[in-house]
Amino acid sequence: MYRYLLLTLLLALPLALNAQIYRHVDADGNVSYSDRPQADAEEVELRAPSVYEAPRRPAPETSAPRGDDEESGPLYEELAIASPSHEGTVRDNEGNVNVRVAISPELRERHELELLLDGEPVARGQGLSFSLENVHRGEHQLRVRVRDSRGEVVAESDPSTFYMHQASRLFPQRQ
Repeated sequence: MYRYLLLTLLLALPLALNAQIYRHVDADGNVSYSDRPQADAEEVELRAPSVYEAPRRPAPETSAPRGDDEESGPLYEELAIASPSHEGTVRDNEGNVNVRVAISPELRERHELELLLDGEPVARGQGLSFSLENVHRGEHQLRVRVRDSRGEVVAESDPSTFYMHQASRLFPQRQ
């Protein structure tokens, strides 16, 4: 089975050179492919290859430091990714993920949350919910940080892993 797949992939290479592919079955029933026509060979029509371009991640928003002095008081006792659950699976063919943050005590007025997906900042704000789009299938890690008015990190959550499931075009029956 894998040999046929490899053979098909190798035979698709000449397509870029506008070469023709011919399929031939010999007297013993063995099938062979070639770029040279043989007696009783039939021309194989190959579809154009699929090309995938990954969407670009949005640039993280930046905020200028406000220069305010922070109030004194206790730091955050709880900061975590509440949803999706740790080691949970998100099933969405469009790659949409709704993220909820749990924080205690409440977020201070001059503080802001920064959401990281796979170590890269993807969203900022004072709300406790974030909507991510175009998250590709596979394993991902979320983390949330609290930044003060100077942009310094004052608290950071433990990482939370989730798995993005999207139905495959190769196996559409596997939902």
